[in-house]
Amino acid sequence: MRKILKKVLLGVFIAIVVLIYGYPIFWMYLSSMRTTGDLINYPLAFPTALHWRNFVTAFNMANLGHHFIVSVFLTTASVSLVVIFGTLAAFSFSRLHYRGKTLLFSLFLLGLILPVHGFLVGLFIQFRTLHLLNTIWAFILPVSGINISLAILLIKTYMDGIPRSLEEVAYLDGAKSYQVLWHVVLPLSMPILATVITFTAISIWNEFLIPFVMIQATKIKPLTTSLYVFSTKHSAKISLKLAALTMIATPMFIVYIFFQNQIQKGMTAGALKD
Repeated sequence: MRKILKKVLLGVFIAIVVLIYGYPIFWMYLSSMRTTGDLINYPLAFPTALHWRNFVTAFNMANLGHHFIVSVFLTTASVSLVVIFGTLAAFSFSRLHYRGKTLLFSLFLLGLILPVHGFLVGLFIQFRTLHLLNTIWAFILPVSGINISLAILLIKTYMDGIPRSLEEVAYLDGAKSYQVLWHVVLPLSMPILATVITFTAISIWNEFLIPFVMIQATKIKPLTTSLYVFSTKHSAKISLKLAALTMIATPMFIVYIFFQNQIQKGMTAGALKD
């Protein structure tokens, strides 16, 4: 009876958590296909009719096609930098031996506790001095720097669990460090790399503060800031704003669902032993 009661209570708890987190998403998708009047008068009711035209209207009015391409490019470039330099740094901290390694690793970890608001003004002044405001680098460089700390921590922790005996064989055959990384360590680190790519892509895709402050040029605004501009211009058209928000959020839902198995493996693995 105790086991059955525990299972029942666990099931109820999980159902409540799913409801708390899932209902707002369900409501967003449902409300994006309603008229604004129907949404204001009956916010929690089911729609009497589904207006799929809202997505087309919002897509055209907010010029989401152009900003979607911009966001894909900026996210891809930023994630590539985070993965490449994060992997190299993690391999260095995990496998190489040199003076100051612990101190340098601790400095990288400061990025996990420093809030963006604490250095945003200084970052703005620095990029203005370098004449990089309103360029793609005003987005790519800051968000890459912000996300690389977590990437280094996750990848290094995973690499620490890879048996060193596999690398010793490669070194005995005359392999260099970069060859060991490319042919031995990286193939075994694919689960954690998939995890880092997914988390970083979601974080960068949803980034708002950095592009809002650093980029004013309409042509290179990502989806998040373009949605803000659209919401400001059409504040009364709630259903269209929800339709635009739905189209922006959906790609990251798809990415997470597609990579969820790799994410679980990357977060729970790391226990390979000699």
